[in-house]
Amino acid sequence: MYKDQNNFLVNRNQMQEIDNYAINTLKIPSICLVERAALAVLKNIDLKIRHSFAIVVGVGNNGADGLALARNLLAMGKYVDIYIVGNLSKKSKDFSLNLEAVKMMTDNVYQVNTIADIEFMEKNLDKVNTIVDGIFGTGLSRTIEGQFAFVIDLINRKTTYTISIDLPSGLDASSGESLGDVVDSDLVVTMQLMKEGLEKNPYFKNKTVIEDIGLPLMAIEKVLTKNKE
Repeated sequence: MYKDQNNFLVNRNQMQEIDNYAINTLKIPSICLVERAALAVLKNIDLKIRHSFAIVVGVGNNGADGLALARNLLAMGKYVDIYIVGNLSKKSKDFSLNLEAVKMMTDNVYQVNTIADIEFMEKNLDKVNTIVDGIFGTGLSRTIEGQFAFVIDLINRKTTYTISIDLPSGLDASSGESLGDVVDSDLVVTMQLMKEGLEKNPYFKNKTVIEDIGLPLMAIEKVLTKNKE
């Protein structure tokens, strides 16, 4: 029924249900989905011109995708700075696993908590020609504030080529509206299915590519069929 997945839209709740069904019912290891997401982003990077990276991550699974991408880029010998925004006590399991790995590969891992941290980041961003936004994903439903707002504003002011993982951080996955501040992405690599928020926002829709990350068709069918009943 849903074999051409590019023809279907999902909102925030549907995407979360699909993820949860795949991981908890079908027992797909979440770390495998994280790795596929990272490789999906890597596939869309022109490494002939994109040689230095600032990867900005939150502490959830969107951040885990970003760290997995950082690990793959470091393995290829690329210059990578990593900036972590958020409370590390709330980090996801997949985030933790990838953070341990990248810390073994580089010392350029920075937490962004204070104004001084943001000032350091602002100067350091001049070293790179590519920013990757992995701060927030589909699950975001609250207004952006605090250091998250400062970091998003900084990314936008730099006007460096920016790739967002799954969604531009700060965009509502269902409505396409801003949740206060939104990363002004040049490219959005969204995972598995088009999000309603991207479809409804022409500015980002035209910058979006959809990539398969191995979510089983039966998980997608289960959720989308249930929502039609």
